[in-house]
Amino acid sequence: MFERAREVSERIGCVEQFEKILKHHLDTSSRCEKVINLKQKGEHDSKSIVLQNFRVLRQNALRRSVALTSASFQMIESENVLGLALTCRAHIESTCQLGYYCAVVKSFLDGRTTYENLYKKFVRALAGASHEIFSHAPDPVNVLYFIDKSEKYFSSLIGQKTDVGFRDKYDFLSDFCHPNFCSSIIGVYLDINSDSLVYEDFSIDKKNSLLIDYLSLAAMVVLFFDNQCPILLSGLEEHVDWPMLNFRKS
Repeated sequence: MFERAREVSERIGCVEQFEKILKHHLDTSSRCEKVINLKQKGEHDSKSIVLQNFRVLRQNALRRSVALTSASFQMIESENVLGLALTCRAHIESTCQLGYYCAVVKSFLDGRTTYENLYKKFVRALAGASHEIFSHAPDPVNVLYFIDKSEKYFSSLIGQKTDVGFRDKYDFLSDFCHPNFCSSIIGVYLDINSDSLVYEDFSIDKKNSLLIDYLSLAAMVVLFFDNQCPILLSGLEEHVDWPMLNFRKS
């Protein structure tokens, strides 16, 4: 599986990272469910709607991780540095979205977030959009907010202040992917002997191995956050202080 990606990774001294990413990728794939049974209109109560939304968001995050890691392997195989940076950037976003919503549920269970806020945050997660063609959709949560809050949540889980550097890595990738940054000179070098710019086929070398490190981190942390989901779902199941709401007309 992804033998060409393994060969490229080995050539640039990143085969250990590749094997870890592949292991995480297969683990994430195994957690994807084929079906989530939904309640019919009018059958929900305040508890069931939150449980359903959290399960759906979790599966969306896992499937997005699988898709982005698979795409990243394809970028490594084709030695497309810019494509790899784009998929790594998107993976960090998805990883941090899951971490953020785990933090929101934990805050609710600890009594620091109201039910109304919890419910609205899930609606924004699953139906949010900012483009004008989705004019009736709620505003989505800002991606940078995901990143900052999930990093704090990560530190709280491991019991110490750890600089995992999601924001710094995301900012670097965002700059790298823009055409006004150095990514615009991918595949070109200055030949000082002939005073010329020489364009070559795309290639990944040792200096680009940082991107594989970023991918490895995202693929690992999404599983770390997902490991919290069964605990949080169990906490929601056992939670007793739910408001009485009428969903029959919703």
